[in-house]
Amino acid sequence: MARSACCLVLISLCLSIVLEPALAENLPNGSSTKHLAPEATPLASDVPTQQDLVKKLCQETRKSKLCTKIVQGDKETLRRMNPIIVAKVSIDLATTMASNVGAYMSNELKKNHVNVVSRGCVEECKLGYESVVEELNIAYLNFENKPQKAILSLNTVDKKVELCANSLKLASSQGELSTIVETNKVILGLVQLAQNVSKSPAH
Repeated sequence: MARSACCLVLISLCLSIVLEPALAENLPNGSSTKHLAPEATPLASDVPTQQDLVKKLCQETRKSKLCTKIVQGDKETLRRMNPIIVAKVSIDLATTMASNVGAYMSNELKKNHVNVVSRGCVEECKLGYESVVEELNIAYLNFENKPQKAILSLNTVDKKVELCANSLKLASSQGELSTIVETNKVILGLVQLAQNVSKSPAH
């Protein structure tokens, strides 16, 4: 459980990245019943606090209050909580982050904010993230009752995000892609947390 707490608390370091006002334009609404992060809106303050950022991101998850307590490192909550619940919250949070970074990439490509040499790499990542969100939803829904199916989905997410990370290494300017690079790292950490729980004897 200590490892779980450590991993989730580290998410706060990247919250300012995935919740930039640039995320205001999200992916188009569809008729799908899958869980997608609701439309992001610019934060009220120019310099939001870490607590505000945590609350903002967790509001987009299925269990917002629980998510907030975990990400903020509430020791009592973590001590009492079943690791499976922590894993599901981490998957849910990864889904929100994946949806947000997917919207961010779409927005940057649409506005031609991406260097022409890096554009192909970002387009590849954006397409990969469409299936990442889908597989994370599958993992969340099956984590308790169909763990093997959930594990397959988590493994797919792991591979897709790694492919994105490797593709970005070929880009010309890493600076302009830092939002995607850092979010990739956090999502991989959340997926690894859930994978570790899925491999435990109790599960």
